Amino acid sequence: MREKFKVLLKDNTIFLPFILLLLVLFFVFPEKIMETHKFVDWRTIITLLGLLIITTGIKESAFLRKISRITLRKVKNERILAFYLIALSAVFSMVLTNDIALFIIVPLTISMQESLDNDLKKIVIFEAIAVNVGSALTPIGNPQNLFLWHKWNNSFVNFVVNMFPLFLTMVVILLVFALTVFKNKTLLFKEKTENIKTDNRLFLISIFLLPLFIAAIELDFYVSVPIVFLLYLLLFKKVILKVDYPLIILFIIMFIDFHLISELGFVSSFIEKLNMNSSSTVFFTSLFSSQIMSNVPASIFVSKFSANWKAIAYGVSVGGNGLIFASLANIIAIRFLKGEKVLSSYHKYSIIYLLLSTIAVYFLFYLP
Repeated sequence: MREKFKVLLKDNTIFLPFILLLLVLFFVFPEKIMETHKFVDWRTIITLLGLLIITTGIKESAFLRKISRITLRKVKNERILAFYLIALSAVFSMVLTNDIALFIIVPLTISMQESLDNDLKKIVIFEAIAVNVGSALTPIGNPQNLFLWHKWNNSFVNFVVNMFPLFLTMVVILLVFALTVFKNKTLLFKEKTENIKTDNRLFLISIFLLPLFIAAIELDFYVSVPIVFLLYLLLFKKVILKVDYPLIILFIIMFIDFHLISELGFVSSFIEKLNMNSSSTVFFTSLFSSQIMSNVPASIFVSKFSANWKAIAYGVSVGGNGLIFASLANIIAIRFLKGEKVLSSYHKYSIIYLLLSTIAVYFLFYLP
């Protein structure tokens, strides 16, 4: 029992700072304790639950492991594999949203790891960066873009045209950065690889349900989540038992944390003292707010002080990288990884990319 608790604690170390922050905020806002349920975006939570169930089904079918074996036969080295998966992550995030793209790409990458002696953790980290970059282009790529798109009644085309210069800048930096990080290292296949037994029925049902579920959520048909839960409970109980429920709990805690942070008086007072008529100020305010409260609540928070949607969008898009909680997508990606020093490794690359992209965007678009 003690060993299981140690493993559970080790796999969920990311919880600790958010729980401690929550306790501090409850001390500051004791009157808010009974209202915490109002601070959670329950639509996001139940959507995440549905996605976790379906993608766990895809993973447990072992079909991704089979696909990864086929893919690896055509790839010669680690750099080519990294560029392939990074590009796939960026493209998927444009149309499927950054979270959903990760639910597809990261399990595929981890399945590849089972056949290789190469450590693919760095690739997963760059996939997290890539979905933040790719999703910046379209209004449906991530929740913050969706919010800004609706709030200012932009057309789809106008939004994409305005975001394209930022997207292109971030893509070029990402590719150059990846080129320096990933070497032409030969992929080392494990000598003995077990025969893969796939559950074709589980895979076909899961892959069929995924687009249907996404469409249902787009139409605000949230009753699809309990339907999905009951379906898997009846047909594939093992999937329900394997779902990453701690991730759901983490997201709930984060929603409460970030909402309470935005209500701190000194935070609002500080923003009001800034020159929010300046595009560069709005950009940096959005960027740094993302590092403090994640880019989705940051976009909502800064929009209270400025109508410069483009500068806000640029700031929260660049600010989605850096600290792990700057974007919920980052946490989803890292939750898939096991082992020591995952967080330090993630921040090593993500913070460097944040600095590079911030400098480039400032000099290209905001330097007086």
